[in-house]
Amino acid sequence: MVLPNDIKYNLIGYFNTSKIKNKILLNNLDWNSYKFRQKRYKDHLETKTIPIIWSENFSTPINWDPYYDIFKDDLKDVESIIKKSLCNKGNFMSAILINLPSGKSIKRHRDANPIGEKFNRCHRIHIPILTNKDCFFEIDGEIKNMREGEIWEINNIRKFHSVQNNGISDRIHLLIDWDPFL
Repeated sequence: MVLPNDIKYNLIGYFNTSKIKNKILLNNLDWNSYKFRQKRYKDHLETKTIPIIWSENFSTPINWDPYYDIFKDDLKDVESIIKKSLCNKGNFMSAILINLPSGKSIKRHRDANPIGEKFNRCHRIHIPILTNKDCFFEIDGEIKNMREGEIWEINNIRKFHSVQNNGISDRIHLLIDWDPFL
């Protein structure tokens, strides 16, 4: 069951980010090669995306090469935590790394919800991999500074939300949509 409408954030656990952080730094990821989300969703124009498990038309999730191979062990670790802490069945609907560079923002908006009820029934999970004390996530006026390694389920369905990175370092989150019915 997804979060009740009146709850915007739920801290569900912790994840050791050291391995995934090292992979991000050592693999020299090309943050500028994939532009689909930035072109389709103007509110995400200042972000950069690495697709790991993703479908541009929101149908069957696709394991994206070479990124899936790089991060598949990390996703298995996250999957184990999700199944213990949140929902003992299901699977990844999507898993992407999102980089919000220093001084950039995701403007206040509501998601377009291109996939209807499938999107509404999923658990949306954010795991900060790299962040700073001056980066803030806002949902309907409630503001959080998510810290590295925290696992947050968020409820931003039909809610205005935004992100501000006022820090001097980039913010990288692993964003997961977990479908309890897959």
